Amino acid sequence: MPGYEPIAAIAASLSTDESTLLEFHRKGWIQARERGGTLFASADQRYRAKYILHLVQTKNLTDDQIQLVLETQRPPYSLAAVDEILKQHAISK
Repeated sequence: MPGYEPIAAIAASLSTDESTLLEFHRKGWIQARERGGTLFASADQRYRAKYILHLVQTKNLTDDQIQLVLETQRPPYSLAAVDEILKQHAISK
C-alpha cells in the first residue's frame, strides 16, 4: 500500500513495541488499515503515534488526558499547549 508502513515497522522506528501501537489503534488514537492480515498506517498516523508516545513518556498523561489533548489539538502538535489544554478543561496530571 503506497504511503503506508506496517505497524510493526513503525513501532520499531519509534523504539516501542507493536502491542503499544495496536493499543493506540484499539483506543481510536491512530488509524490503520488491514491488508493481508497486516495492519498498516500512514505517515501522519506515525507522527500522531510518536506524539502520543511523547505524551505518555514525558508528560505522564492518563488515557483520559491523552484523549482530551488529541481531541483538542490538530497537527502540528505542540507539547507547549498541553498544560494549558488540561488547565482549561480542569483535568489535572
